[in-house]
Amino acid sequence: MSTASIHKTAIISEGAIIGDNCTIGPYCIIGEHVRIGDNCKLQSHVVLDGHLTLGNACELYSFCCLGKQTQDLKFKGETAYVKIGNNNIIREYVTVNSSTGTGNITLIGDDCFIQSYCHIAHECRLGNNIIMSSGAMLSGHTEVDDNAIIGGYTGVVQFVKIGKMAMIGGYSKLTHDVLPFTIADGIPAEMRVINKIGMERNGKSKETIKIVSDAFKKIIRSTLTLEEATTEIQDIFPDSPEISEIIDFISKSRCGLARKKTN
Repeated sequence: MSTASIHKTAIISEGAIIGDNCTIGPYCIIGEHVRIGDNCKLQSHVVLDGHLTLGNACELYSFCCLGKQTQDLKFKGETAYVKIGNNNIIREYVTVNSSTGTGNITLIGDDCFIQSYCHIAHECRLGNNIIMSSGAMLSGHTEVDDNAIIGGYTGVVQFVKIGKMAMIGGYSKLTHDVLPFTIADGIPAEMRVINKIGMERNGKSKETIKIVSDAFKKIIRSTLTLEEATTEIQDIFPDSPEISEIIDFISKSRCGLARKKTN
């Protein structure tokens, strides 16, 4: 039997599963297919619905709404899923929509900090240790890799991918993919520099940062074509896992890179 503390005004549907040591605050509403892990805290007026799985030790603030039906007009009533990992903080008025189509999923990893008024649409996939600043909006099918930071009131277009340890400046419009370890900013956003501080904070050595910086210059600032640049950096840095990650990211880019257009 669950040892959760549930406020008398909360509405818990039959079939919902709530883990041990959870706190469910006033006026929270939890749907019948929701699964909540241990040690979670839901402040007042939280809504959890749909086929939503919430991991352990998450804290959800007032008026966030997770697991509701996708806003994708292609949705035809299929069973749709949201999975949220462990140790996440989700602040006021955040919305996370379910997937579109049977078997698909909207996914958030562990240790993420999703600040107030953010939106995460259908089939988005977020890794671990991600920060979304207040008002950031992710369109459907967006992917965000580990340790990325998205600035406040930034909008991200469908299918765009943001690489590991990348940072997107506030109030940006992101229409193309952003390489790992870089900073993008603007309307539309373009990659400007490497994320040196972000790499330092995540334990990257000076030598590694120098390698990434040299590769960035060849990809973004040189006159080389993208194919020429990737071939050259692979030849120069054959043993660098960061360069391998950058090259793999480029090879799988669906939206093209967010780099300055040349005449």
